[in-house]
Amino acid sequence: MTINQITKIFSDDQINPITLILGVTGLIFYVAGYIQFKYPPKKINFLYGYRTTTSIRSQEIWDFSQTLSAKKIQQLGVYLFFGGILAYFINIDHFFAMWIGISLVTITCSFDFSSRERT
Repeated sequence: MTINQITKIFSDDQINPITLILGVTGLIFYVAGYIQFKYPPKKINFLYGYRTTTSIRSQEIWDFSQTLSAKKIQQLGVYLFFGGILAYFINIDHFFAMWIGISLVTITCSFDFSSRERT
């Protein structure tokens, strides 16, 4: 695909940036959550897994937080993906749509992290 073809797609209003941002981010989150759920880190480490001061206190808390985190990331991925599908039907200027999409991803990730820390 050339630059001209990509530019034509966006200029013909075929892809809403909110749909693209939310859809791709949702798929990435779902796959990342699935991988973390299938192959969680077995021992406490500082390289891979859901690492916070709370989650590294003991092995039992570590195991629980890895499972919970993986499920929440998958759930967030599904919400973002379907939000992207719904956003396909919204007609909005591409510049604002891009910033709305980025803001939605940032806000949902922040909310997800803060809700997990309260658990």
